Amino acid sequence: MKFSFLITFYLTSAVVLIFSLIGLPFKYFKFRFFVLLFTRSMTSVLKLFKINIEVINEEFAHKKGCLYASKHQSVFETIYFNELFYNPAYILKKELLNIPLFGTYLKKLGMIAIDRAQGIQSLRHVNQQTAEYLDHRPVIIFPEGTRTTFKDQPDLKPGIYSMYKSLNKPVIPISLNSGKYWPKNNKLSKGTITVEFKEPIPPGLSKEDFLKKLKFEINSLNH
Repeated sequence: MKFSFLITFYLTSAVVLIFSLIGLPFKYFKFRFFVLLFTRSMTSVLKLFKINIEVINEEFAHKKGCLYASKHQSVFETIYFNELFYNPAYILKKELLNIPLFGTYLKKLGMIAIDRAQGIQSLRHVNQQTAEYLDHRPVIIFPEGTRTTFKDQPDLKPGIYSMYKSLNKPVIPISLNSGKYWPKNNKLSKGTITVEFKEPIPPGLSKEDFLKKLKFEINSLNH
C-alpha cells in the first residue's frame, strides 16, 4: 500500500501544483481556489486509501488574535490546515522556500520563515511578522520544531515561549494523531485522523506553566 499511495499522492500533487501556476498572479481570495484544490486532492487520496478525517472544536479555527500551536507528525496537517483556516501563515524553516515550485507557493502565501542560523535576530523577525499578521490572519507554529513519530513527546523549542511572552496573546493548542495513520515512513494504516482544537491558553503564565500546559494539550491524542 505504501508505494501505491506514494505514486497516487505525489502524481496528483504534481499535477495540481503545475496547474496552480496559472493562479500565481491572483490575490488570495481567488488563489484560494488552487490552495483548496491541492488540499482536497490530498483528502481524496487519503479517502481512497481508507483514511478519514475528524475535526473536534473546529470553531476555534476562526478566532482572531490568537497564535495556534500544533502537534506535527505528518505531511497531512501542513496541507489540511489550509482547509480549516482561511489564509493561514505557517512559521517554517527558511530552507523550505528553496524547494522548486513548492517554495514558490510558500512565498506567494506569505509564510513566515525562520532562519535558525541567525538565532535571536531571526526570532525577533518572526515575532514582529507574527504580530503584524495576528489581527487579520491565523498564524500556526509547530512548537516541537520538526515532525515526530506517533507517541513521541519531545520537549518544546524555547522559541514558543518567547513568542507567547512577546505577543501577549492567547495560544490555541492543536492536538492530532496523524502520525498513527500517515507516519514519516509513509506506511499508511486505515483509520481516522483526528484533529482537536483545545481551549486557548491565556497570556501571562510563567515559562514553566505555559510549556507544561502546551505540551500536555498538544499530546492529548498522542497515545
